[in-house]
Amino acid sequence: MGEKAVMDALVQMKRTGNLLNELWDLTQQLGQSIDRNDQVSMQMLIAMREEPLGKLQAADQALREQLEALPDREEARQLAGMLNGGPPVDPAQKPPQLLCEQVASNNRRLKQVIDLDRLLNQRLGREKSVYQ
Repeated sequence: MGEKAVMDALVQMKRTGNLLNELWDLTQQLGQSIDRNDQVSMQMLIAMREEPLGKLQAADQALREQLEALPDREEARQLAGMLNGGPPVDPAQKPPQLLCEQVASNNRRLKQVIDLDRLLNQRLGREKSVYQ
């Protein structure tokens, strides 16, 4: 597998990780504003979460385009496997290992964000929660 393809994907996944951390922080702040019943802060934080969400979509689209642009279909399949949480193609090589570690880290953070978002949404929306 080409190191450039792996490194490009790693850059996007690190960017995704940073955005997920930003989203996590904003979601935690949202929870704190809910605890204080601070309507203004809640509205502001909900609006602020739109930016990292949009950037996450852009990073996902960039990865999809990168996969489509790879001329070698086998290389694209292997890279897609790693991006979807699979093991590194060659564990002895550093870039694939780093990519898989970043993907796993991003998946853990995404689960944390979703779980917290679900909890907050259910607290606010009760029977009207989008998670019902």
